[in-house]
Amino acid sequence: MASESASAAGTSDEAGKSKTELVLVPEQSVTVEGAPPDVESEFPDGGWRAWMTVFGAFMINFSCYGVGTSFGVFEQHYSANQLKNEPLSNIAWIGSLQLSIVLLLGCFSGPLFDAGYLKLMIASAGALYVFCLFMTSLATEYYQFVLAQGLGVGIAMGMIYSPSMSAIGHHFKKRKILAFGIFSTGASAGGTLIPIAMRRLFDEVGFAWAVRTLAFLVLLCMISGFVFCNSRLPPRKGTRVLDFSVFHDRAYCFIVLGAALIGLGLYAPVTFGVSYAVERGLPQNTAFYSLSVLNAFSVPGRILPNLVAPRIGAVNTLMACCIIASMLCFVWPTTHDTAGIIVFNAAFGMASGGYVSMLAPAITVHTEASRTGVRIGMALFCTSFCWLASSPVQGALINVGRGSYWPVAAFSGGTVIFGVLVIGVARGFYVRKLQRWSV
Repeated sequence: MASESASAAGTSDEAGKSKTELVLVPEQSVTVEGAPPDVESEFPDGGWRAWMTVFGAFMINFSCYGVGTSFGVFEQHYSANQLKNEPLSNIAWIGSLQLSIVLLLGCFSGPLFDAGYLKLMIASAGALYVFCLFMTSLATEYYQFVLAQGLGVGIAMGMIYSPSMSAIGHHFKKRKILAFGIFSTGASAGGTLIPIAMRRLFDEVGFAWAVRTLAFLVLLCMISGFVFCNSRLPPRKGTRVLDFSVFHDRAYCFIVLGAALIGLGLYAPVTFGVSYAVERGLPQNTAFYSLSVLNAFSVPGRILPNLVAPRIGAVNTLMACCIIASMLCFVWPTTHDTAGIIVFNAAFGMASGGYVSMLAPAITVHTEASRTGVRIGMALFCTSFCWLASSPVQGALINVGRGSYWPVAAFSGGTVIFGVLVIGVARGFYVRKLQRWSV
């Protein structure tokens, strides 16, 4: 009887354990479809594969935003050559369309990244990017530049920008802000070197071969991104292209809205800086180099906030950088000589660099790694509409001012500071939720 009781008790214990295991198995599968629960929680935060992913993403950003922020060189060249009969606001549509599509396609490329298609997107988008640059080198009419450089290049950039950024979020947690900062300097490096190179190539080999040379450089960057950029987590099942569930987080909603408003006005000195310098009497070579100065100083502008953010928080750092940038937008038209324009560009490069560097960490604050792609993608999608309107609106304000840049400066500074106030609302939600001021 005793042995039967013991046996029954043992059987009961085993049954209890079996029941317990049956309850736990679904909980494991919910975390990352079939992966153990600690796969997502244990971040490498370093190592060869993680840092090589940062390098691959850096090269992709070099060829995406590095080229995008260099459009001022193309704009000045077009206005004096192929598109000299087109108003400045029309030419601005090419660069504006390109950058807005980069953000717009984040809602597609982000979920595709989460679903495990990183390598396929880099390969296909890289091929499209190079092809469209070759088509740009053959373009002579306005609509051809819009289709090749604006639409085609924009689609290619949009399919790889968000996934390369999201891949970093798979490998880093404690060092995520630092890793994102290194990634963001890729745009600064490209924006520094490409204007100088393109200006010289335009003079020495002509427009066609200058753009083809850029295409070969982009090809090298795409190959580097394909080889070194890797995801870590298993693919997520059931990902959606437009996943509006992310907007259940009120703080996230206000951060996205604030980022969109800032994007509407922030980049006027970048897009029209070369034209402004030429109109103020600077030689064309000096005017082109002023854009490189702006992008060069955005390198420390993207690195220094990453040293501060771990202590005071990514959202606080983002707001501080944008407040400084808005003040500089207001004083932009007061610069008239070479020294003033160069100093302004250096200061503005540092301030605006903080916006680019801190945006992704602010968007993904307190986010599961497996949701990084969709949160970044949806944020870029929502902000893309403001980016699309930004340059044409700014160009129209310049035309209205008849050579005066005060209207566009007031518009840019005003929208940026309004965006900061909206992000301040998001900060309030986070402070209340986390019970600390450093968010």
